[in-house]
Amino acid sequence: MKSLAPRRLAAPRLLGFVAISIALAGCATAPSSDPGRVINAWVQYGPDGTVSARAIMRAGQPCPMLEGVTEKRPMQLRAAASARGADSRQAFNPDFNVISCETEARGLGTTVRIGEHELRLPVETPRRIVIVGDTGCNIKIDNKGNGTLQNCRNGEEWPWARIAASATALQPDLVIHSGDYHYREQCDDPARCAALRAANVAVSYGWEGWNADFFTPAAPLLAAAPWVFVRGNHENCDRGGEGWMRFLAPQGYSACPRQLYRTDSRSRLETNHTAPGYYVNLGKPLGLLVLDTGAYEDWRPAEEVPEDVSLLRQHLGALSQAGESQPVWVLTHKPVWNELIKQETPTTALPAATRSTLPENVEMILSGHVHALSTLNFEHGADKEQYPTGRPAQVIVGASGTLLEAQDPKSPYFEGKKPGSKERKATSPYLHDGVRAESGLVLNRFSFLLLEREDQQWVGHLMDPNGRKLTTCAIADGSKQMRCDFPN
Repeated sequence: MKSLAPRRLAAPRLLGFVAISIALAGCATAPSSDPGRVINAWVQYGPDGTVSARAIMRAGQPCPMLEGVTEKRPMQLRAAASARGADSRQAFNPDFNVISCETEARGLGTTVRIGEHELRLPVETPRRIVIVGDTGCNIKIDNKGNGTLQNCRNGEEWPWARIAASATALQPDLVIHSGDYHYREQCDDPARCAALRAANVAVSYGWEGWNADFFTPAAPLLAAAPWVFVRGNHENCDRGGEGWMRFLAPQGYSACPRQLYRTDSRSRLETNHTAPGYYVNLGKPLGLLVLDTGAYEDWRPAEEVPEDVSLLRQHLGALSQAGESQPVWVLTHKPVWNELIKQETPTTALPAATRSTLPENVEMILSGHVHALSTLNFEHGADKEQYPTGRPAQVIVGASGTLLEAQDPKSPYFEGKKPGSKERKATSPYLHDGVRAESGLVLNRFSFLLLEREDQQWVGHLMDPNGRKLTTCAIADGSKQMRCDFPN
């Protein structure tokens, strides 16, 4: 297994970069003295083979130019600025004092420039992939003091800026985010929130919250490689969905409808501007199917929502774009199979939709949603009726910044004062749509995953926020098994 060291930045430079990123990430970003400056820019894969360059500018400014080596392209307005109200607790009523812009970026070489931002374009065959998930700082306190308050100004308690800087230093060819970018939802209790307000920590569904929670800490990694963005449930239209639609959604911008979280008017697949599944062809070694499962209700029995099963099956149809011999990963924020779902839980819409649907070359389901690192592997012949060619591995990468399962008293993975006590290198006795997993791993640590192409397999290195290796995994072509070592 080759060493990662030659491609890392020198330690002093990286540590300094991390410190600066953490300092910026905790607070709202101050307005620039240059109103025409490009606030942030990135490149992302989209449907039908598109590669979209995107940028964020202050309100009132024109969209910038996308500059390649031999060609310049004007960027087009994606979403105008909006100031719809002062109540930042309502997901449908946030304030965005910025515009977003976009244009197609293929055919411009290896790098492009938008303002001061130099961005990498896709390589023909990515061989080094960084995977992160569930990155935002968890703040949700009602006026009675109930809820979660994560310390966004502490890089140990909220390490997303450190992770982004460490991942940048590894020089990836591609970054995949498994969803949940925005967690700064509400802080309404004067007693618990006074220090937060005094420190000017941003809490809102609008631009201020999105910038502090994702764009400022992610800035170096956004420039380092093209991204694939997976929508999480925190990006539903009854939560941070308006920011998702403005900045990251694969389809064109459309304002989120009025919805109320945890009510009868909550986000559902059919009301959430759910994007159709789309296929990203990364060459012979790999293809990706990206599913929007943010509003899929992973607690509701499939028989109650046959329309959801039908819609998800339809979106899985994009798998037909893969070559028969091309290994495929399915990207979905909410897992198909999940150790947090108890044995008696009925089959829900997503696992019901995958039955007899996944072709033989689907090797892995890559998800977030659970704030840990988790893997599940199934015996090849364990479910021949529904999965005649075997179930793919289920891999969850969801510990890249937000409050860990180990820190959440409501989670089955809560560890209390015994760090590591709920980590394990075996699976639980729970059944996953009728089948028990053969092997697996659960790690309750802030982390991200680096996958490198070596011969006929992907070798994975689970990294801590400082870029130190925690353990090693591997998935060989055709194996449908993500095998991981348990850390010492």
